[in-house]
Amino acid sequence: MYYYTRSIEIGADLETVFAFHSDPANLLRITPRYLRISIDRHDTPAEGAEVFLRVRPFLLLPAQHWQMRFDIYEPPRRLGDVMVKGPFSAWKQVREFIPLSNGNCLLNDSVEYDLPYGTLGHLVNKLVVTRLIRGMFASRQKRTKRLLEHP
Repeated sequence: MYYYTRSIEIGADLETVFAFHSDPANLLRITPRYLRISIDRHDTPAEGAEVFLRVRPFLLLPAQHWQMRFDIYEPPRRLGDVMVKGPFSAWKQVREFIPLSNGNCLLNDSVEYDLPYGTLGHLVNKLVVTRLIRGMFASRQKRTKRLLEHP
């Protein structure tokens, strides 16, 4: 298993940041364009709700279908999802929303994932996936900050 975490302070209150992240439509607003993501459909946010995505991270590869399920829905403090179907052998993301004394919110994103194909999967992670995940989370957090601080 591989693990990555990243935090950012956002100049908005806890409830606003949680509401933004619990709306699957906002995923399209914060995901880097090079990932070419679309939402086929999604349930109303709640524990057990599902989101069906189509992701095309590379031009030469066909779109990948992802099915995600919210396994943690604790407004306004925690939000988590797991991959039900998709390219990873495991994927679990947790977002924690921590109120700060200045009225802002600290957003902590963490992801735990694994790739199929043993040694080959490990090599692909080392050469490609780690870089993609770090870039994706950095971009998502910066866009979230920009959208919530300057609507």
